[in-house]
Amino acid sequence: MIESLQSTVHILSVSDLDADTLSQILTFSANKAGRLTVCAVIDNAPIPAKDVLLKDLERHAIVHRFDQVQPNPRTVDIMRMYEDPEFASCDVVLGIGGGSTLDSAKALAMLASNGGSLAEYLGNKPLRTITERAKTLVLIPTTAGTGSEVTKVGVYTDPLGRKYTLGSPLMSARTAVLASSLLEGVPPSLCAATGLDALDHALESIWNKNSTPLTKTIARNAAIEILETLPKLYQAIKTQSPDKQSLTRSMLAASTKAGIAFNLTGTAAGHAISFILSEEWHVPHGLACAFTLLEVFDWAVQDESNRKELAQIGKHFHPTFGDDQALEALREDISSLMQRLAIPTKFADIKVDLTDLSVFDRCLDDPKLLNQLPPLGKKDLYRIIEAKR
Repeated sequence: MIESLQSTVHILSVSDLDADTLSQILTFSANKAGRLTVCAVIDNAPIPAKDVLLKDLERHAIVHRFDQVQPNPRTVDIMRMYEDPEFASCDVVLGIGGGSTLDSAKALAMLASNGGSLAEYLGNKPLRTITERAKTLVLIPTTAGTGSEVTKVGVYTDPLGRKYTLGSPLMSARTAVLASSLLEGVPPSLCAATGLDALDHALESIWNKNSTPLTKTIARNAAIEILETLPKLYQAIKTQSPDKQSLTRSMLAASTKAGIAFNLTGTAAGHAISFILSEEWHVPHGLACAFTLLEVFDWAVQDESNRKELAQIGKHFHPTFGDDQALEALREDISSLMQRLAIPTKFADIKVDLTDLSVFDRCLDDPKLLNQLPPLGKKDLYRIIEAKR
């Protein structure tokens, strides 16, 4: 993966991950010989391969399990794990799970080096800042979508239900392991939601004020790979096709590439809007990001540089088309994919009767919204939300 040259995280890709290999990865990541104490942050997703891996790892290391992880991880749960006496003894934090699990592991590794309470690091005027490199952190995703294994950010929910992004290069993992065998049991619905999250990461890295020619190249290639792979993988999971394993590897790699891109640029309007959907109505993150994808696409193509980049993606699938035709065809491809994956596109689909648009005013000072090109003001934000009624 040539894109890994733009990441500070060491990325290893394997089909099957056994405890002997994982033990070596942890030893070299921690730069410490001998029997390690590993704090494994996990979720409750039923993944037999994960359970076997951790059980076998006990032959090589002392393993403490921490599983107080919920979607949109809560500060209170993370602090409960951090204050557990067993956590204080860890040499390396190992996160195995979806994006919420990996983000929780990031916060724990950061707190192990910096101390304090997670809430003190959140918000526009945090009481504390991150000054020390996180405890040795190894991340293994069990979904193909969040890209969290290669990013410097985590998303956390405070006791009032507000979601905050916390980011610092000092939070990044030492190592990310892409093990397709750990995605064996992903259901079609989760494949769809996380896959569209990855697509949104790639596209938001393109229509982003922080983009560069290099990040656009990474994001464009990631978007192409996702659009090629996701519908095939979704169908393979539904039919239990023998192609599922190879498609899972491809999707996992594409998701990580999108993660590398948005780690450099940040996300944009779609993610800012998604935070409100999750805070107010508990819409799962991937679905919340996809909810306004087409509307933000329509807004983004008003910028000529965005049009050129997106047209290149369209031409990959429609090589005989001109720029305008390719752009229209790409939008139709994304729309058709969302329909095929049964993604909600209206408030009625998520059983929300929206009467007051002002709830979305919280987006207006969100740095993610401020990354959007062209800039998106309050009236235009309202038009996007109004279109979802």
